[in-house]
Amino acid sequence: MLKTKNTSISIYILLFLCLQLISCEKAPIRSDVEGFWKLERFTVLSTDETVECQNLYYSITRLVTEVSERNGSNGYGSYISRTGYEEDETVLVLSDFKVRGGTADTGENAPVEGLRHYGINSQSETKFQIIHCDGKTMTLQSDYARLELRKF
Repeated sequence: MLKTKNTSISIYILLFLCLQLISCEKAPIRSDVEGFWKLERFTVLSTDETVECQNLYYSITRLVTEVSERNGSNGYGSYISRTGYEEDETVLVLSDFKVRGGTADTGENAPVEGLRHYGINSQSETKFQIIHCDGKTMTLQSDYARLELRKF
């Protein structure tokens, strides 16, 4: 009887642990930052030139960020990068930009000239200080530009 009871308890514990693993979900690291954003404008810091944007978007997730033009005719292209955070999640790090192809990337490095349309000046890594983010509007600043985005 004792052996059957121990076996039953072990099975219940194992079942409970399996259910816990199945129900685990990858939550956003910063839910106010992660999501779909429309790039309204950016200011190039070295020249103080402000660029008004149309149909340019940032899709930020905990692992991947995509920048793309939607319903636009400029042909700016779509690019994918790795997403990370530094300094207690006050700095958004986008690195290793690749050209978007289908549901993934093509393996080809994104051209810096193409990334500049999105306020980004480096294929390898851009660190954005999160100046402001309330879940509706966000201001990011790198050593190249200050971006103003609106939640889409």
